[in-house]
Amino acid sequence: MVASVPPPPPPPGRYFVTGAGGFIGSHLLRRLVGSGCEVVAADLTLPAALPAGVTFARCDLRDRASVRRAVQSSGATRAVHLAAKVGDWGPPEDFEALNVTGVQWVLEAMRDAGFEHIIHVSSIAVLGQDAGALVTEGATVVTEGPAYSATKARGELVARRFQLEGAPVTIVRPGDVYGVGCTPWVVRPIELLRKRQMLLVDGGRGHFAHLHVENLIDGFMRVFATPAAKGETFVLTDGDPHMTMGEYFGRLADAVGLKPPTMTLPKGAARAFAGAIEAGARLLGATPPFTRAAIDFVTRTGSFDTRKAREVLRWTPRVTLEEGLREIGRHYGRLVT
Repeated sequence: MVASVPPPPPPPGRYFVTGAGGFIGSHLLRRLVGSGCEVVAADLTLPAALPAGVTFARCDLRDRASVRRAVQSSGATRAVHLAAKVGDWGPPEDFEALNVTGVQWVLEAMRDAGFEHIIHVSSIAVLGQDAGALVTEGATVVTEGPAYSATKARGELVARRFQLEGAPVTIVRPGDVYGVGCTPWVVRPIELLRKRQMLLVDGGRGHFAHLHVENLIDGFMRVFATPAAKGETFVLTDGDPHMTMGEYFGRLADAVGLKPPTMTLPKGAARAFAGAIEAGARLLGATPPFTRAAIDFVTRTGSFDTRKAREVLRWTPRVTLEEGLREIGRHYGRLVT
């Protein structure tokens, strides 16, 4: 990895990280610990690989009292709120509880505990499937549609209310975060490629707004090092407005020594097929292998402007897609046959 612009170390202190057991959370814990910070890892269950010296706090976003206990007993002064229900399938009430109500309970507990700076992690998904070319932070969020994107949008509106009330909250909207250990953009696609089951929709022309996980963590560090970031919103992607889903999956296949995907299906046919699969899954109480929401997501056409993050935070992505894919190739290439 090339560190052309070294990220600043995080300000000293104690950090509270929700969703610490997830892909992004695990990378963030390692960065904070490696920088000499004290860290409280908050999650529903104990993460499988907790770095030495990290304190675990059980935190259930569905339980207001659980959230308040974890936050107030942490002794932390800065936080990254990563925890969310992610995916394209599940009861709508679960998405609502974790991605909207949970945001309210986390931010109010941190505000009441006197936290100095809080990062609320949103998503580019809040801007809908066809946001437009080089969309800025001022674009209107879309609060209707698939459960994940709609509830993340409503959760961001909750965070924005806290900003307006003066709470030290920064909203970060990451792009498609990938890297070693990422399930939706690395692990699952490699498995489909290995089985020759990867299917492109509309020839894979949808936009892939890639963001290497270490570039995202750099962004978090820049936010904490920038007092002017409080009360602001930032979009973070690696800045490539032209990368398509088809090109990414083809390059991913090449990186791990597999054949690129060749099967494709028109979007209309793919959505109809997904709808039938969803109906069968509901009858069986199962999780469908793909959904209409997933089809819509991989065919989106919007791209995103990162000038604000570059100018205000002095953030630039250090890890290129080529470097990120080489890292993935070194890790997963020996695992595929």
